[in-house]
Amino acid sequence: MDPIYNEYYVTGILTNFVKKLWILDNLSSRSPILQKGVPPNGCFTMAIVQGNGLHIRHKDQARHLPEGIYFCGQITKTLSLDILSSTKAAMIQLFPWTPACFGVSDAHLFTDKICSASELTYFKELNLDIMIGLNNEMVCNHLVKIFSPSFTTNAKVQIITKSTQLILGKRSDITVASLAKSMKCSERHLQKLFKNFIGISPKLFINIIQLREALDDVVYPNDKLTTVIQVALSNGYYDQPHFNNTFASFIGTTPKNFKEKEFYLTIKK
Repeated sequence: MDPIYNEYYVTGILTNFVKKLWILDNLSSRSPILQKGVPPNGCFTMAIVQGNGLHIRHKDQARHLPEGIYFCGQITKTLSLDILSSTKAAMIQLFPWTPACFGVSDAHLFTDKICSASELTYFKELNLDIMIGLNNEMVCNHLVKIFSPSFTTNAKVQIITKSTQLILGKRSDITVASLAKSMKCSERHLQKLFKNFIGISPKLFINIIQLREALDDVVYPNDKLTTVIQVALSNGYYDQPHFNNTFASFIGTTPKNFKEKEFYLTIKK
C-alpha cells in the first residue's frame, strides 16, 4: 500500500453515519503523486482538501480542487487523482444512507460529480471550513457536533437505510426483486427512492458492492480463491467473461491486467 495513504476508523455515535476517513498526505513533499485510481465504492464522500489541492479526471472531465471542503456523489467509474505537492486530503466516507438522513433527496444530481460543500443547502450552514488543518480526532469531534443534531429519519429514509444495509450484508446474494420484497414495497417504488436518495439504481448499487467485494479478493487473495474464475464464481458472477467485462467497466482494466499500486484501495485488516 502507498505510504501516502492511510485509514482512520471512527468510533461512538459517528459510526451511525461515517464509515471511515481515508487520508492522502503529501504535505511534506515537493513532488506530486500522479494518476492514482479511485474505484467506486457505493459511499458518498466529503473531502477536506488542504494545501495546493487535487487534480481530478473522471468521465473525460478534468477539474482542479483547491483548498476547501467538497461533497462527492456516487461514483460509477474509477476516477483518476493527482495529489499536488504540499497537499493533504482527508476523505470522510459517508455510508450510503447518510445524506438521506440530512435531507438530501436529489442525490441523482450529484452522481459522478464533485461539488463545493458551500454550494449545497444541506451543508453550507454547518461551518465545515473549520475542519481544514485539523487532525483526525478533531475532525471526528466536529463531525459529531454538527451531524448529531441534524440527523433525522422518516419512512422513506428508513427503507433506504435498511435496503442499503441489506445489500452491504448479503452483497452478491441479492436481487432487486428480493430487496423490494424485503422492504415490502414495489420495485418501481424502490427504484424511485434509490434515484432520489442514493443517486443510482438499486441494481447498479448492488453491482458496485459486488465488484468491490471481488476486487478485495483480487488484491487480498486467500488459499481458496487462487484463480480469476474462482474469484468470479465466489462473488456471484456467471463465469469469467462476465466478471472480466464487469470489472473492466468499473475499474478500467481487466483482473489480469490490474495493478494494485496504481490505485488507492481499502486496507485489509
